[in-house]
Amino acid sequence: MSPLTRAGATRYLASRLTNEVVVANLGQASLDLLAIADRPLNCYTFGAMGQCSSIGLGIAIGRPDVRVICLDGDGSLLMNLGSLCTIAAEAPRNYVLMVWDNEVHQTTGGQPTATARRASLVAIARGAGIEKGLEVRTRDELERAVDRILAEDGPFVVVVKVDQGSTTAAFDPDVIGQPARFRKALAAR
Repeated sequence: MSPLTRAGATRYLASRLTNEVVVANLGQASLDLLAIADRPLNCYTFGAMGQCSSIGLGIAIGRPDVRVICLDGDGSLLMNLGSLCTIAAEAPRNYVLMVWDNEVHQTTGGQPTATARRASLVAIARGAGIEKGLEVRTRDELERAVDRILAEDGPFVVVVKVDQGSTTAAFDPDVIGQPARFRKALAAR
């Protein structure tokens, strides 16, 4: 497995954020982001498996003045591969899809995903028409990828291979207050 952890990659990305919107998928990515770098411009998608990439795409299209970074999981993205075709067709320059790929459905019990075998999410994204697809396996590659996604036009799909492991962060049950806070922060931006 990779020397990268999801929490470590999240921590590094969060250290580089300024005014970007971050949309995090249900489960592990949201829990890590909430514990590591909770902020009003974070949109947590608890209970919406497979929808992170599409929710982020809608925000990116609606707000082309704001860079939108989606933190998805391999299992979640595999549930909605059609979103890659829509991302390619719309081609929002302000859109980044980062996939924490641990090759398992971590939240539901650790069952292997297709990426544990032969499937490559970067190859699928490129096949859908997204030219800027990157696979990241090391800290140096992560740093270079983050430099690019914060400086260059997208859309990007960045697949970050991370170790397996559940977060120890606790779930925040405020599923009404967090979206309201996000909407208010985005409107003010």
